[in-house]
Amino acid sequence: MYLKCSCGNVMNDIAGPNTVEHVLLSDYAQERLQDLVDKEVATNGQVDLWPEHWDEAGSIDVWKCQDCDRLYFNARGKKEDIVVYKIEKKGL
Repeated sequence: MYLKCSCGNVMNDIAGPNTVEHVLLSDYAQERLQDLVDKEVATNGQVDLWPEHWDEAGSIDVWKCQDCDRLYFNARGKKEDIVVYKIEKKGL
């Protein structure tokens, strides 16, 4: 997939792994992911369902523009559902 940032930079997920895509997990989602992995290992002795487990645990796809640091949340969803954040300031 290609995503054009507001600054003009074109991002894509062709290479995997890459420096554009990130996964955001809440504490709850992290525990849920661990439970799903543990259950699959107990059943099958291995983990084969990585993309499915991430989704079911409640992970959020985030793309970070390398040029301006904007964050695109749910970048793999429908374009109208993507939420974009831009840096307000650096440091506290």
